[in-house]
Amino acid sequence: MVRAIENADEPTPSKVGEPFTVDTATATLPLVKRIVADMMRLHRTVERQRERLSVVDELQDTTERSDCQEELADIRRSMEGEEQQFAACIRELNLLGVEPLLPFDGSVDFPAVINRRAVCLCWHPSDQGVEYWHEMGQPASARQKLDRKLTH
Repeated sequence: MVRAIENADEPTPSKVGEPFTVDTATATLPLVKRIVADMMRLHRTVERQRERLSVVDELQDTTERSDCQEELADIRRSMEGEEQQFAACIRELNLLGVEPLLPFDGSVDFPAVINRRAVCLCWHPSDQGVEYWHEMGQPASARQKLDRKLTH
């Protein structure tokens, strides 16, 4: 599940707080991909549990039965545990200096500087690598393809 970032097999991108470069973001990507995969699985599970609870909550006669109350309590406890794991994944990304975009779709930002401008390099699970960027404060939908000449 959540992996310790001190793993000696993983490259260290840069000191936390320093801007990423394309190379340091790319070096961090294998670990980021694993964390994001865990987050996507947790996110799907929590969403399914929320859907189940909303359907059951609409059935008042059912939710008042004691055997249903126990099952609902189990679902809520499970969902709470998975939400805590999801939050732990966010903290782990933050420790790496990476920001997941919320609402969560798998996209993450790597704070960077290009041409003396603070920007975000960005990655989504459908991307081959760190190939896009956007201005700080802009959504991932505003991302643009990186011009590799500008990043070196």
